[in-house]
Amino acid sequence: MIIKEKVREQKFHYLYWAIFIYAISDAIFAYAQSTFLNQYFNLQLVGLIFFGAYFLTFIVINRFPNLIARYSNLKTALAAIFLRIICLLVFIFSSNSYLLGAAFILFITSLVLTFINLDIFLEAFTKNATTGKVRGIYFTIYNLGWLVSPFLAGEILNYLNFQYLFLISLILNLPLALILFFKFRHAENHYASKTFNISKTLAKILTQPDLRKIFTLSFLLQFFYAVEVVYIPIYLIQNIGLNWEQIGIIFTVMLIPFVLIQYPAGYLADKYFGEKEMLFIGLVLMGVTAIIMGFINTPDLLVWSLVLFISRIGASLFEIMRETYFFKKVDVDNIDIINAVRSTIPLAYLVAPALAITITYYSQLNYLFVAMGIILLLGLWPTLTLRDTK
Repeated sequence: MIIKEKVREQKFHYLYWAIFIYAISDAIFAYAQSTFLNQYFNLQLVGLIFFGAYFLTFIVINRFPNLIARYSNLKTALAAIFLRIICLLVFIFSSNSYLLGAAFILFITSLVLTFINLDIFLEAFTKNATTGKVRGIYFTIYNLGWLVSPFLAGEILNYLNFQYLFLISLILNLPLALILFFKFRHAENHYASKTFNISKTLAKILTQPDLRKIFTLSFLLQFFYAVEVVYIPIYLIQNIGLNWEQIGIIFTVMLIPFVLIQYPAGYLADKYFGEKEMLFIGLVLMGVTAIIMGFINTPDLLVWSLVLFISRIGASLFEIMRETYFFKKVDVDNIDIINAVRSTIPLAYLVAPALAITITYYSQLNYLFVAMGIILLLGLWPTLTLRDTK
């Protein structure tokens, strides 16, 4: 048993390094994605490209459990990383808008799939009693990668160009692939003899009230991220008049709560509290600050830093409580349910551009944030009616 615990801890350390590298490679470009595309396409077409990217991702995710069962979690992870490297090479060397749009769609799909692969590796070595603690450390390290990236990206874009972001991301994907290959190549394939059916998975979720509600809350969190990641940078540059150096500072401040809050919150959820109360607080903060964003028209860095910082206090609490609650309800054998909940990522990125295109056709972009805030606050009911794990 001591040997097993030692191996478990070693695997956690390798996964912490993997998620940190993955986070930097993802985050260094994440908040600049829409601005990059906006160089080649208008705002409506940018929305359509995001829609296409996450439509493909949604389709692939729902077939992903069977691919993992057939080829293993490791092989599918390495394939996703290889695809991402190819897309980054296209970003670096091509200026063809059609090729760049197609590569971006595949790039997004590969990112989401790799996140699921890492998720499955983590759950395979996690015990229920320490879910909050392990997930807290995991997401703290993940968000540390996100914390250092916006300032770095802002400085690079202010003085250099997008190609340097892509080059850094490409280089980081190489050690990520090496860690997974050398440290997880003997990991057991828990799903080798299984097949997964989407309709049966959906039936499982719909017939279990707590899973149904956490699925809804997962969608709301990803919807918040989708709107913020895609449209806040565009809004700050085009409507508020900020530059990338200023945005890099704001986003770095904004992401601090993810590093400071998630580990202690996960630990407290394991030891003392249920998750429901902190989910509620987080959702209120996200919804209210989103509405406030819709009415801010000042270029004051302090104001934007403060509002976005408070919104991320809410998001960080909500995210780690969602993770802790969900993974106390399922284990590594429930890959279909894990996958279904992760499919809320592309689902949210399908809804966000559709809503944004509709709102900007009839009105101004700032009203997108107001609409988002109202939608988030509608999630208070399923939050309050969740059955606590304590």
